[in-house]
Amino acid sequence: MTRSKETILLVVLTVLGAAVRGFRLGAQSLWLDELFSVVVARRDWAPVILGTIQGDTNPPLFNLFLHIALQFGSDEVAARTVSVLFSVATIPLFYWLARTLFDARVALAASALLVINPFQILFAQEARMYAQLAFLSLAALVFFWRAWKDGRASDWVLFAAFETFAFYTHSLAFLSLVALDVFALTQRAAWRERWRALVLAHLTIGVLFAPWTIVLLQQTARVQAGFWGTMPSLLALSTTPYLFLFGNAAPAFVVPFALFITFGLLVFGGLAARRAIIARRAESAGLVFALVVLGVPLLTLYLVSLVRPIFVERTLIVASLGLYLLLGWVAACAVPRGLQLVLSGLLLVTMGAVLPNYYFNPAAQKPPMRETARAVTAQFQPGDVVAHTSDSSALAFMYYAPQLPNRFLAGDPDYVSETTRGRSGRVAGLVPEELDAVVAGHLRVWLVVALDHNIEYQKERVAEFDRALERQKQETIGGIDVILWTR
Repeated sequence: MTRSKETILLVVLTVLGAAVRGFRLGAQSLWLDELFSVVVARRDWAPVILGTIQGDTNPPLFNLFLHIALQFGSDEVAARTVSVLFSVATIPLFYWLARTLFDARVALAASALLVINPFQILFAQEARMYAQLAFLSLAALVFFWRAWKDGRASDWVLFAAFETFAFYTHSLAFLSLVALDVFALTQRAAWRERWRALVLAHLTIGVLFAPWTIVLLQQTARVQAGFWGTMPSLLALSTTPYLFLFGNAAPAFVVPFALFITFGLLVFGGLAARRAIIARRAESAGLVFALVVLGVPLLTLYLVSLVRPIFVERTLIVASLGLYLLLGWVAACAVPRGLQLVLSGLLLVTMGAVLPNYYFNPAAQKPPMRETARAVTAQFQPGDVVAHTSDSSALAFMYYAPQLPNRFLAGDPDYVSETTRGRSGRVAGLVPEELDAVVAGHLRVWLVVALDHNIEYQKERVAEFDRALERQKQETIGGIDVILWTR
């Protein structure tokens, strides 16, 4: 393949990636985590950092970028622009890495998986830090590989710089650094020449990140005091690669087929990579690199979560890049030409089948808070009050219908014990109020019920309203109940 043809194909892939990431960017409502980021990022520079310290579990770099983006607009598109830009920029950078590790065929195959991947598109269209984390960690991977192979000081500097930026983006950015350390230990010959530079890079990252270390310890303590995650089962080690390929928006009829493809490719790819590594083929170092980028963060987070349950697949977005590298190699090099076309076709077609469900099926999308707020606003009368059993609807109405008298009911277990979620909600401006104080002086009371967490508690609050007031009507909008009571 000529360089000019390769460049044209990369441009096409990047443009396609930008198109699928920008398509219907503002169609879905902002959800709880996005709303928290937007509320914090709307503040001035210093309060952005302070709000992140008090209410988030991550460093502030994304919220600072988001603050800049929100100067150009305040809608969903503006809020998600930062993630879109980082996700699109990831495509040519990922191609560069794959091209360096393997060759143009693998780079094109792996990049195609990245471009139309539902998992990547989801976080490209979310006003959170995951697409930014993927780009910055990927840049660190690129410059680490260059530094490890050639030893240039400039590459070590850029590696340390991008790794530091990743550290300031997400508290679990260290997982990819652990993967690189494991890779370095597998390369005995190069280790003797490069270990000093690697140690120096670690020290540089540590010094640059030191100002945030005390805050990180405080955030870690809050997570230990109360986090919403549950202890993962061993099944998470196999289902996470499925999510890396298809996300969580696959139609029910596609899921069994997608799982079969995922597990089949993992087994086949793992065996093929093992043979290539044992045979010390030319691409063996690249395969080891891809495998540790995929496997080490996944296994490390799983083991940590056995002690403190913090296993959330989206925090492993960098590990997904290792999977795409491995499968790109399988599709381009590890099998005969005919089988290459079959495997690649099956994978890409199945991914393509998921995308329409993500874009157009309301059941697979974020809760329609914007539409719910509009519905309540259209029926609202002077003297009414709007109460919320869930912080997700309360925060959403503060954003989409700030002119309404929105009240958040006290009693949510996450706010009573002040878990990470409860603390974030308070920092965002939610003030829990008792029922009597909420309804006092109002003849009509709207209650918005979003059963996204603490479901039994929320159902008990609805029953409490039924005992105290007279129900007039109820409407359900995308799973969100809107109930009107009168006194």
